[in-house]
Amino acid sequence: MPLHIRVKPVSFGVVALSTAALVCPGIAAAQSGPWDSTISNTHWYVPVPQLLAYTAPATSFANPIPTGDQTIWTLGTSVNGVFTGTSSATLTIGPLVTTSDSNIEGRVTPSGEIAMVFTPTTGGATTIGLGTMQTRDGVTAMEMQMITGTSLLVSHWAYMLPYDPANFTPPPPLPVPANSSPQWAWTGGTPWRIVSPALFGTAAPGTLVITDYKNGYFWGVGKGPAGSPKTYTLLGSITPEGRVLFNTLTDAQLMSLYGGIAGDASTAVMVLGSYDATAIFTGDLTSVSVVRPYGETAAAMNNRSAIGAAEALYAIASTPAGLFGPMGPTLDALNAISGAALSSALSQTLPVLNGAASQATANSQRVLQQIVVDRLEDIDAKGRAPTHAEPAHRHIWMRPFGTFMHQGSRSGAPGYQSDGGGVVAGVDGTVAPGLSLGAFFAYLNNRIDGSWSAVPGKLDVNSYLIGTYGTYDLGHAMSLDMRLDVGLNRNDTRRTIQFMGTTASSDYDSYSAHAGVGVRRTLAFGDKALLTPSLRLDYLQINADAYAESGAGALDLRVNSQLYQELMMTADLKVDYALTDSVALTMQGGVGYNLLDNDTRITATYAGGGSFATYGPDVSPWLFSAGAGLVGHSDNDMSLGIHYNIQASPTGYLNQTGSVVLKMRI
Repeated sequence: MPLHIRVKPVSFGVVALSTAALVCPGIAAAQSGPWDSTISNTHWYVPVPQLLAYTAPATSFANPIPTGDQTIWTLGTSVNGVFTGTSSATLTIGPLVTTSDSNIEGRVTPSGEIAMVFTPTTGGATTIGLGTMQTRDGVTAMEMQMITGTSLLVSHWAYMLPYDPANFTPPPPLPVPANSSPQWAWTGGTPWRIVSPALFGTAAPGTLVITDYKNGYFWGVGKGPAGSPKTYTLLGSITPEGRVLFNTLTDAQLMSLYGGIAGDASTAVMVLGSYDATAIFTGDLTSVSVVRPYGETAAAMNNRSAIGAAEALYAIASTPAGLFGPMGPTLDALNAISGAALSSALSQTLPVLNGAASQATANSQRVLQQIVVDRLEDIDAKGRAPTHAEPAHRHIWMRPFGTFMHQGSRSGAPGYQSDGGGVVAGVDGTVAPGLSLGAFFAYLNNRIDGSWSAVPGKLDVNSYLIGTYGTYDLGHAMSLDMRLDVGLNRNDTRRTIQFMGTTASSDYDSYSAHAGVGVRRTLAFGDKALLTPSLRLDYLQINADAYAESGAGALDLRVNSQLYQELMMTADLKVDYALTDSVALTMQGGVGYNLLDNDTRITATYAGGGSFATYGPDVSPWLFSAGAGLVGHSDNDMSLGIHYNIQASPTGYLNQTGSVVLKMRI
């Protein structure tokens, strides 16, 4: 094992799953020595799997160099666990080979905790080695960890094995790659919180990232608590049994801690202790706990839509850029919270409505489809009751309306709700026998909010649409209807990121296109009732531009373009009933099925780095509708109607619309 550590006092701790189990190996009083026979008059060496050590300059542990280390111990008689001996170490760093000799003073407790002090024969700083007695393949080994050096620091751990010099020659000090501590390989590329009064002078937590792991060695970088300028690099080792030697360099000042680790990539905690130069525990404890992957928290909170963003952010948090890059303040804030608070914070980093903006726009424009369908059914006079008869004239009409829409949360994605309204105005007339055509203009405004109060986000949509429609008499009381419209949607978004105290906003355009065709048959029952069954097919798409936000710094989003489509097949039944010669009651009910049934996936990239995909609510393809209205007609062919319509799905969608229709002959 390498020697010649500069001791300040040396800091180390003993493992621990339980702080009460921390036993100082450096007790001054002699105890009974169950290990005396194992240690007395023996020779020990480093086996091949642990010949690898790591060397770094005394200024930084950030990029340690693989090193070969073969150390030979010759131990004398052990009495009540106290022994002496000599050590000879040979190091190879590339082509460079160095050797050093030391005298050993050691102790081992009855429980097997070892402390050894190595003093160079040429004088200089001493080294403390720490470890435990272990049984490996039926052979008693000394599992030891230490760091040594002055201008160069060498960290090494090994299962020191006994041997007979007359029958065995230890292997040369080559840095043989191995995987003798695979249990902790997951630590490479993980972020941790560290509470260390000994390192920071305060109990406030700092952060570190283990950037790499090889054969039981780990290294990385860290920074002090919020507001502290302290930064440091770290190099340490973890044995298969979970013993940890944890070394930091801050402004070329070395600090070493010793202890243990327990847990996994979601729950691991290191408990480390400080000891003085005589191996006496000082009472100072350091706690290092892994930052649980954000995606696990999102999944545990059933926040499916945030998992992609959580994984992207955690990937940054697991690198030095997560400490010192533009995302650093954001990740510091995320690392300080957990559970529901963390889940909500992750959702605040997502696009407004989690990618469901185009779906919500499409839902609002189905109101327009129903309005045009109603107008088409009103044009055709064939078979209608006398109160509805509309001779072949041109008409203008206007229908202002107001809506309230709600989509519940689904499958771990938040829903949304909106209120708004608009107006549709059109003109139509008979252009040929049996053929009527018309055109319309519509303006819609909807104010849409996400349904999770902990995730404030707003979308204002102003839609401008033009379209044409027509109906053709097929004979036998049947008609063929068509509808076609296109529109421009001006979108303004506002996303409040509460955990950072910022707001991201943007504006972008999306484009609507709709085409529909349907057939219906008009059946008269007496002179008062009219029954109109119909079958329709409607294609609707919303094509949203890509856009970039501003106002939230590293959490501003560049959101990719999105195409939302649906192909709705609807079976509908309408009933008209003449209450008087000038007043009629209308009732309607229908069921639709979206043949495309696509999702609302959208991808985005943070300004501070990291791309992800997210989803809006996973809604049912089924859509049910119903409505009722009261229409009054005057002698000069002017009519006024009041209507109420509702659309609903089994997955929490509800849209209620109230409207007034005014029609005049021209």
